[in-house]
Amino acid sequence: MRVGFYVTGSATGGHREMLDQVELADRRGFDSVWLRERHFHRDHGGRNFFSAPMTVAAWIAARTSRVRIGLGARILPLDHPLHVAEDAATVDLLSGGRLDLGIARIGENELYEGAFGRRREEARGRFTEALELIELAWKGEPFSFTGEHFTVPRLAALPRPAQRPGPPIHLVGISEQTLDLGASRGLPLLLAGAQPESEVRLTVAGYRERLAAAGHDPEGIATPLNRFVYVAETTERAHEEIRAAATDFLDRPASVIRDYLGARASELSEEFLLSEVFICGGAEYCAERIEGLRERVGVDHVLATFNYFTLPHERCRESMERFAAEVLPRLRATAHGEGAARGTLTAGETVATGS
Repeated sequence: MRVGFYVTGSATGGHREMLDQVELADRRGFDSVWLRERHFHRDHGGRNFFSAPMTVAAWIAARTSRVRIGLGARILPLDHPLHVAEDAATVDLLSGGRLDLGIARIGENELYEGAFGRRREEARGRFTEALELIELAWKGEPFSFTGEHFTVPRLAALPRPAQRPGPPIHLVGISEQTLDLGASRGLPLLLAGAQPESEVRLTVAGYRERLAAAGHDPEGIATPLNRFVYVAETTERAHEEIRAAATDFLDRPASVIRDYLGARASELSEEFLLSEVFICGGAEYCAERIEGLRERVGVDHVLATFNYFTLPHERCRESMERFAAEVLPRLRATAHGEGAARGTLTAGETVATGS
């Protein structure tokens, strides 16, 4: 089981505290760290870096040595794809070929499109053309492009990424059209923390069917799953410590998770949240729950969210440190002898120069 750290904010921490956690993840053996792009979100209070994930990725590249750096995800219609391609290539070079680029079609609400001068009805067309342009740009060869939304004169976009043909691209989104696009290209699929396990199982099974129909080997394509994790001395204590924070987290006015689940937190049972959305308990319990995801829903890469906007940062950090000390070794012991993890989340072919 591969394990990444999904970077979010806490109730009291700021940029420095979250970056300290990234360095902790690199030291303690996490496989990856993941950032996401969000804008104009009042939960953050200016303390998060969702608005500029590529900038933070460059900082991480300079301050870490082994952990892979994922963006989960860049919202392609909001920017010019050549900017995205050049930024990603630069971070990939700075990191020695450790970047994973997640891509998304839309933001969380219409404010994104309005603020950046985009129309939602154009999002899918812009997204598809942007993906094609990024892949063309990474080849480092002269090309031109004429589409409905983008026109590019003949040019070569440099530098090329360290990984060839480029950083692994991961898809974020579960609409039918998005899944069809991802399956046709054989893209890994990032699965949201808001999805209950019962839905994750159906999403993974359905995507694998699409991949097979498109001529790809489903076993060779990753489906990393984001999960909300909290580790304490015992499972009973973990439930006591997280209960109020989790409820507030889901019931706050800007809760994307609650909106996804389609209900107010007060209407969701504690049993449902702890069994379907959160992994919360003592070290042994959390290790068993995470390892069991392989059999229950068919994934072998988990992106753990340790920080909650409704929980003091010290508690979030303690949970992560306990996970690193007591849960991660259990997962690593299980993984020994199983070979490489499914998918493209290990470094691909890299080159010695950025030419």
